[in-house]
Amino acid sequence: MREMPRRARLAVALAGLLVAFHGFFSVFLPAGGGNLKLVEIAPGSSVRQIARLLRSRKIIRSEFYFTVLARLFHSSLKAGEYGFRRSSLWGVMFTIANGRVYLHRALVREGDSISQIAETLSREGLVDAPLFVKAAWNEALISSLGVKTKSAEGFLFPDTYMFPKGITAENIVSVMVRRFIEKVPLDLAVAAGKNGLSRSNWVTLASIVEKEARVPDERSIIAGVFINRLRKGMRLQADPTVWYAMGRWDRKLTYNDLLVSHPYNTYRYAGLPPGPICSPGLQCLEAAANPAKVPYLFFVTRKDGSGRHDFTTTLQAHEGAVRKSKEREKKPEAAGK
Repeated sequence: MREMPRRARLAVALAGLLVAFHGFFSVFLPAGGGNLKLVEIAPGSSVRQIARLLRSRKIIRSEFYFTVLARLFHSSLKAGEYGFRRSSLWGVMFTIANGRVYLHRALVREGDSISQIAETLSREGLVDAPLFVKAAWNEALISSLGVKTKSAEGFLFPDTYMFPKGITAENIVSVMVRRFIEKVPLDLAVAAGKNGLSRSNWVTLASIVEKEARVPDERSIIAGVFINRLRKGMRLQADPTVWYAMGRWDRKLTYNDLLVSHPYNTYRYAGLPPGPICSPGLQCLEAAANPAKVPYLFFVTRKDGSGRHDFTTTLQAHEGAVRKSKEREKKPEAAGK
């Protein structure tokens, strides 16, 4: 056989190097910009379909190399939603092969109610808000988690959660309630019991304290005021319970609001409301379990921007504190304590 001319050998060698470089470039160097790109792989998608989808989103550079490598190293790629920034084809393939789906961040803040948590989850595209609300009021589900209440209100622990797309509302509720059980020390429930509070009533009180207190050192004092009022059979007259009854947290209350006929309206009905009004944080749960031993029966916001309250022991002193608060604000107060 005649030997290939030198020039032809060089051309073949150069072509081989170019192919090798192109392969290395396509497989190992990151593609795409720095922005997050989410891509959803449907169940039953073929390797070729997945490669085409990834290439169209500019997540990989080569459908050919992705297809070849996926078939060489993995018999199947897993369905789900994946997130990529700057990833190599190799990294993309192994991420999908191992089912490392993208996790959405869902922040439950201290003081969030079921409806507010539902809105957060809906914004993240995790679950429709009405479905979450329905799951959170599923008494059978809540009971199976060890919480004997009509809803999960108050037991959806404030924290940062990471959930994959496709998770059910019931699973989200279960995760949040289990986080409450995991994070809240049992001795707090024992301490609350010594103050005559059942587990549900303790969390209910903590949820009201969460909405009333604005500075940390007043939490246990406010809890102590409410305990004093409960023991005397006085109505709590807590504004946040009226907001909860009305389903709104975004405006001042009027006199007519305080007259609304609703079991959560503590201006009309004595005792604690039927259940919590939000998710209390650990510090408010501690305050409700161990309220300060104070003589106060009343408190009113100072209206000076400090977030603090004036605490008083008599109605006359309270009315004076309300007048003083109104003077600071320079306008009538919608509703005082």
